[in-house]
Amino acid sequence: MNDITEAMDSVKLGLSLFSDAIGLANSVKNTLPESKEKDSIEKSLFEADKAAKLAEAQIANALGYTLCQCTFPPQIMLSKGYKDTNYRHKEEFVCPKCEKSSIPPPDKPINVPPAKGYF
Repeated sequence: MNDITEAMDSVKLGLSLFSDAIGLANSVKNTLPESKEKDSIEKSLFEADKAAKLAEAQIANALGYTLCQCTFPPQIMLSKGYKDTNYRHKEEFVCPKCEKSSIPPPDKPINVPPAKGYF
């Protein structure tokens, strides 16, 4: 298992370096004059960035991370600690983009009429 984790860490490092290179290329692209070539470079960089984020999400999923589907590629949810739920502790994961929690809110009764003064 340790070899797999080390291999995944190496791939993640490679993807991180790739993402950094895309960021650097984006910075250089912004200094270019407007042209068809600049548009082509911009589209290619966008697709490369999307592919890198998708690969990162796939690696995170393979390592057991919780993913949020608020965007595509999915966001990797991060641990916020433990939360009390129904007399037990459960680890909560939160999306850094939309702040959705992996722990759903408590269920509310469906067929309860609204209190007077509402709607």
